[in-house]
Amino acid sequence: MNKTKTYSILLTAILLMVMKITSAQIVCADVEIISDADRADFVFDSFSKYIAGMTYHGIANINIKVDDQLPANPNCKWMLTMTVENNPSGGTAADEWETMATYGSGSAGAPKIEILDARITNTCATSPVDGVYQNFNLNGDIIEIIENTGVRIDAGSCTTNVNGPGSYLVNYDEFHFQIDFRIIPGFTSSPGMYELQVKFSLTEVP
Repeated sequence: MNKTKTYSILLTAILLMVMKITSAQIVCADVEIISDADRADFVFDSFSKYIAGMTYHGIANINIKVDDQLPANPNCKWMLTMTVENNPSGGTAADEWETMATYGSGSAGAPKIEILDARITNTCATSPVDGVYQNFNLNGDIIEIIENTGVRIDAGSCTTNVNGPGSYLVNYDEFHFQIDFRIIPGFTSSPGMYELQVKFSLTEVP
């Protein structure tokens, strides 16, 4: 007699991406963030995906455009951040993905935010964390793509933390950022559909 065991597993992870400018312009004429992505779907429907994880390269491409005033203001500079949110007002625990639906009756709970890894790259390696996977742990955690050091570094130098006026149209290697996402869920969470929101914020820092 043959005995067969069938396992049905599915953990769908959805990332929503929101771009926003977080301050009115004071020392810059215009600050603009442009992206070509607004959603990333990770579907874990096999044991190998749960163990090895899934990586999406270039799931979001962030382009920056910052115009100086006329006459130019030497204080025009900016910072770029990435923040994770999980709808805590809806009752989600601070360290978990928001639960949209559950499959089966498992009691393991929602996946932890920390399973999401993000990597930022561009040709000039302008981000201090360029090329290194970073992860979030709690709702509201921030990854600084371009830091607010208080020092302006003009475009054209192709060095770390370029934050002066410029544009991806002219200074592409410094003002274009590729975002990669990686999720390795393991088997510690209940199957279901879960969601996180990732916000990219461009802020003038006079």
